[in-house]
Amino acid sequence: MSTAPKKEFLCILPDKPGAQAKRLEVRPLHLEGVKPLVAGGSIVAGGAMLNAHPAEGETPSFKGSMMLAQAENEEEVRKILENDIYVRSGVWDMEKAQIIPFKSAVRQQL
Repeated sequence: MSTAPKKEFLCILPDKPGAQAKRLEVRPLHLEGVKPLVAGGSIVAGGAMLNAHPAEGETPSFKGSMMLAQAENEEEVRKILENDIYVRSGVWDMEKAQIIPFKSAVRQQL
């Protein structure tokens, strides 16, 4: 097992055009799939990026996702993302995805 320190990566994951219906369809699987990653410390924050905040009772209009990952390197982060149902089902546009080295200055627990 490696003892290299974990580094933080900000992941900006845009949706492919027209992916809204597929995103909504597979969202429960996505949320279940990230639970062990959160519990294991690989994903420390994440959520949907919206085109605008919806009115009460309105379905959000999604434009993608954001995740803050902890890993030894970008390759490890990419493997985590490629195993996500949003990639496997064609929701996230991985050609336009950004995996940016990041360093948290502050965090507030939810």
